[in-house]
Amino acid sequence: MGRARFRFHGDLNDFLPAALRGAWIEYEFRDRPSIKHAIETFGVPHPEVGEPADLTPALADGVSIDVRPRLYPEPPRGGWRFVLDCHLGRLAKYLRILGFDTHYDAQAGDRELADAAAAGRFLLTRDRSLLMRRQVEQGALVRGDDPRAQLVWLADKLGLWGAAAPLRRCLRCNALLEPARREAVWERIPPKTRLWCREFAQCSGCGQLYWQGSHYDRMTEWIRSLRAEAGTARR
Repeated sequence: MGRARFRFHGDLNDFLPAALRGAWIEYEFRDRPSIKHAIETFGVPHPEVGEPADLTPALADGVSIDVRPRLYPEPPRGGWRFVLDCHLGRLAKYLRILGFDTHYDAQAGDRELADAAAAGRFLLTRDRSLLMRRQVEQGALVRGDDPRAQLVWLADKLGLWGAAAPLRRCLRCNALLEPARREAVWERIPPKTRLWCREFAQCSGCGQLYWQGSHYDRMTEWIRSLRAEAGTARR
């Protein structure tokens, strides 16, 4: 029988019972499990872990391991690309409003979500076991139930504000918006809107038409208030 000790730091303690947070935890094992296996035995998904950087080695008898959360000092090459599980539909919409490439399908199963994560998307889920799948390299278990609070937490965790490009994606299908000539979409413009609006955008995927009406003003104000809220929370 082998023995090792683990101590979890930062928000990795969210996954532990209160009595074990910040304390050295004894772990007994047979054979030679990987460090990943041992850490996930405590309920901590491997994508949340930054140190040790390599979780594949076999666990040695007598070691003491400090486990620290993964930090994201800069966005990945090509920018943030997300995939969200069925419980996070409102958060998916919010991320699209901020301009992030966000795949969301309420009917997607765990295998499809894990495959999307393996292909380079950052997995956001409420399902801890899904995040523990071997092929998932980057991801996070979303804390809390309120979508607005979830977004503030995520933006702070990943540093999203500097990478945001608001109102450039279709909220329905996630494709980028492109400028549309007023004459080309004339028949689709509501009669009252024709009287005052001169600039339009069209989704390059589903063809949905957008313009800067009252909904645009509301979303702009929503983004402003959200950023102010996040700034206040960090003080």
